[in-house]
Amino acid sequence: MNNKELHNILIKELGIQNLPEEAQNEIVSKLGEIILKSITVTIFEQLPPEGRAEFESITQSGDNDLIQEFLGRTIPDLPDLMEAEVKKVLLAFKTAEMKRVNG
Repeated sequence: MNNKELHNILIKELGIQNLPEEAQNEIVSKLGEIILKSITVTIFEQLPPEGRAEFESITQSGDNDLIQEFLGRTIPDLPDLMEAEVKKVLLAFKTAEMKRVNG
């Protein structure tokens, strides 16, 4: 799942396609950060102890190709993990939003 796919999924799932593009981008950006953190934590939890230091080092390098290669090698179900985390964060967001709206 790339950034554009995630962007489109979030807009559709949140039902914000009628908002101005600037508002959509702000919402997607904030929620995207939460999703990225959630995915990172889940990946870190699944890594064996010896892989955690390597993961930290690679992520600090900022080399996306190296990060993807490492994750593909160490987290075989990465696409499923990412999809599950997106769904989890969206559900939590929608639940919190319903509570806020309904008081």
